[in-house]
Amino acid sequence: MPSLPAARISHFTNRRLRLRVPEKRRDAAFFSDAAARLSQWASIERVESNPLTASLLIYYAHPQQLFLEAIAKNDLFDIDFDAAFAQQSESQVRRVAVRSFESTDLGLRRWTQSRIDLRGALFLMLLGGGLYQLFRGRLATPAPTLLWYAGDLLGLWSDRPGDAANASGMAPGQTR
Repeated sequence: MPSLPAARISHFTNRRLRLRVPEKRRDAAFFSDAAARLSQWASIERVESNPLTASLLIYYAHPQQLFLEAIAKNDLFDIDFDAAFAQQSESQVRRVAVRSFESTDLGLRRWTQSRIDLRGALFLMLLGGGLYQLFRGRLATPAPTLLWYAGDLLGLWSDRPGDAANASGMAPGQTR
């Protein structure tokens, strides 16, 4: 029995899945057959294939049902699910965190009329927390750690002179 072509998940959201099958690039018959067969699965609403980019775009309603069907019915290609989900979850977490911080920063700048940004607010909180712990006599861990992080936000511990300006939220060469 010949081995199945390798497929990789290149895009995955809660409604769509894009599979790439590089070794079948430009094989119109393979992609037409794959799209027709995948369309018959109960969990799949629609399939778009593109032999030139070696991809299948799959629209589905229920991800759990889709993956159960993929395990039971897939005889078209071999998918490495472990590698796909490990990479997807790490990058998705990072994107969500970055988007969250960016929206918080934008809201804080709007609320303070661009006088304070998120980095400045974090610096003030860390500095205040560090001083509070210092005055309480807690020199072991909390005060030095908070003060170190506050200094790091200002770029005090950096070897490059340009980092202090960037840490304050200013572009290089920008003045207040």
